Amino acid sequence: MTDWRILVADDEPYVVLAIKEVLESLPASVLEAQDGEEALRLAKAELPDIILLDVKMPRLDGFQVATALKQDPTTARIPLIFFSALGAPSEKIKGLELGADDYVAKPIDAEELKARVRTILRRGRPEKGATFLASGQLEVMNLPSLVRALEGDRRTTRLLLTRGEERGEIVFVDGHITRAMQGQRQHEAAVYELFSWREGAFQMAALDSGQPTAGEVAAPNQGLLLEGLRRLEEIPALRARLAGVRGRVAVPVSVREAVARQAQASVAALASLLDGARTLEQILVRSPFDTWGTLKILLRLLTVGALDTSAPESERRGGLRLKVGIPIEYQSLGLWQESATFNLSAWGVFIRTAVPFDTGEEAILRFQLPEQETPIRIMGRVVWANADPSKWGGMGMGIQFLDLGADDRCAIESHLAQLVAAQLCEECETP
Repeated sequence: MTDWRILVADDEPYVVLAIKEVLESLPASVLEAQDGEEALRLAKAELPDIILLDVKMPRLDGFQVATALKQDPTTARIPLIFFSALGAPSEKIKGLELGADDYVAKPIDAEELKARVRTILRRGRPEKGATFLASGQLEVMNLPSLVRALEGDRRTTRLLLTRGEERGEIVFVDGHITRAMQGQRQHEAAVYELFSWREGAFQMAALDSGQPTAGEVAAPNQGLLLEGLRRLEEIPALRARLAGVRGRVAVPVSVREAVARQAQASVAALASLLDGARTLEQILVRSPFDTWGTLKILLRLLTVGALDTSAPESERRGGLRLKVGIPIEYQSLGLWQESATFNLSAWGVFIRTAVPFDTGEEAILRFQLPEQETPIRIMGRVVWANADPSKWGGMGMGIQFLDLGADDRCAIESHLAQLVAAQLCEECETP
């Protein structure tokens, strides 16, 4: 008599047959369902030890079957594994949120599937002579699968990971992640970065009381898995938005110095890498943030004009440019007018107004930075004006400075650098 009873549901008979041949060697007996309704009926009637569901099936899809199973007290505790050709992180997240124990992408590797099923089944009752995989390749069993397996086995171990010259370590206590380190990364950031490794090797080692205790992780395993999948899904879009950042990446010295004074150590460490000596890929390897977090910070710096790009000089003139919450007065031929906020750079200003001056018209500008005792008073020329609210950029006018002195320029650049540092302090999470 076999130990396990497993229900496999897929509308493709050859897939069911292939999975059946793999699982019968556990040993196990396999129940077969050709659609979602049949899978739901068999699950309630037979109460198998585990259920494998294809996502795309007729009558009821895998997600609908899972929802119905979890709502029924008699079947709610039966472990579920989804398998599908839909390998997008968003699909995996949906499956995990429905209560699935794992998600396997097609084409299915026979040994990997058997290892995952065996690990989940051991949560209910141990197999005779069962042994746990102590080392292997991430191409065969990726880190999210390892995390679920170690959690199910309630393992206390050091998981050591390597990818070329890179090294990582995750500590598990009773199946829960308690510490993580990878390069300059620690805490949750190290876990998220290691989730992105699709190649490399892993090895388990005993805990050593003399090992360092840095890199404490507070988030639960399931939260780490869901957040890690979300970040992985967003990385391609973030990279696309930074496609113009080529060659060696740099930010102004004033920004690096302001960040070093104001920001947390991790943000300052990242800023110190942006000195023009490294490419984007080199920065991603050395950053204390995971790839997603690093790209988010770099995108913020790009948005405010702090990163050098491959764009023509005419498209990136002025360097730093931020909206500042200080009053500005401006005058052309008439009376002084005032705006409560404006966009400021060392090149000029952009003032939002429904009645802009004409292009080419000269104007007097007056505003005072918080760090200065006296206002800045300079001449400017309108180089762009728009009174049509339907046009891109909004109503307003861009005014180029004509006689900005060196001291005032330095004061503006310093003020903008401090604003950038303050924004990074507010937006960046502790890795």
